[in-house]
Amino acid sequence: MIKGRYIGSLISLAIVIVIAFTFDWHKVATGLRGFQYWYLLPAVALYLTGFAFRGVRWQYMLAPLKRIPFASSFSVVMIGFMANNILPLRMGELVRAWAIKKKEGISGSAGFATIVIERVYDGLALIGLFVVVLLFSTTTPEIKRYAALGASVFVVALGLLLYAAFREEQAGRFIKRCTRILPKKLQGRAEAMVDSFLPGLHFLSSGKQQTAVIFYSFLIWCIEGCVFWLIMKGFHLDVPGYAAFATLVIVNIAIMVPAGPGYVGTFDLAAVVALAPFGVGKDAAVGYIFIVHALQYVSVTALGLYYMNASGWSLREIEEAERR
Repeated sequence: MIKGRYIGSLISLAIVIVIAFTFDWHKVATGLRGFQYWYLLPAVALYLTGFAFRGVRWQYMLAPLKRIPFASSFSVVMIGFMANNILPLRMGELVRAWAIKKKEGISGSAGFATIVIERVYDGLALIGLFVVVLLFSTTTPEIKRYAALGASVFVVALGLLLYAAFREEQAGRFIKRCTRILPKKLQGRAEAMVDSFLPGLHFLSSGKQQTAVIFYSFLIWCIEGCVFWLIMKGFHLDVPGYAAFATLVIVNIAIMVPAGPGYVGTFDLAAVVALAPFGVGKDAAVGYIFIVHALQYVSVTALGLYYMNASGWSLREIEEAERR
């Protein structure tokens, strides 16, 4: 895990160095001065509304384990995403599972299972949006190949999770057999984790809950696409509306690559690549994505820290939870 931290941080550092030495910062600054900053108000409100719907979606996913109030699901979602901003390698997902266990007594492994599924549905929703974008735009063959690869990965992942949900006993036996390659002192712990992980998949066997999760997944990403579009309006970028959704999809595919805290570097370079086919120069694109990234980072981190303090936890506790 420690090696992974270094790898992610080094990738971010390398990209930041490339950006620092290959862009005209005078032009970037000129673009930032021309931005209409009042657009940040509706953009932040819309962005946080998307997180409210993330809280609602997680309620549906956790329902077979325990019905929890919206206040709990929303606050833990914010804490998890805040942790993603201050810890490398998306460690906030583990922090979120720890937090829901502390707050609601739900098994950390089962809670983590719902987060894994959530990421799969997010990926499928993004790919679905990208297919719509492709109907209206011309995109490079490389990006189309990456999208097709991403779609294949998410579809296969969903298929495996559905099998585990409907054939829990068989899936459990198979996974436990796989744990035999581990040292004996770890096998018992791994098998216990499997037993507590699989119940987190139970919502997949409910058509009503799955429908709600699919609906909210698309709604969440449509809202976030509108945030990208609002910031484009603030910069007066002469691009079609679907460019915002193309940028959204490519950025979120890129941040799957290991990176430092807050997806620094991967998030920003991906946006430059995404906007190039729409005629947006790299310097203008850097200024644009700097505002988008800052908006997301500051709003989520601030609200996550607020809920962390309100829950009586500290950053040290969260970092220790991530290491466990």
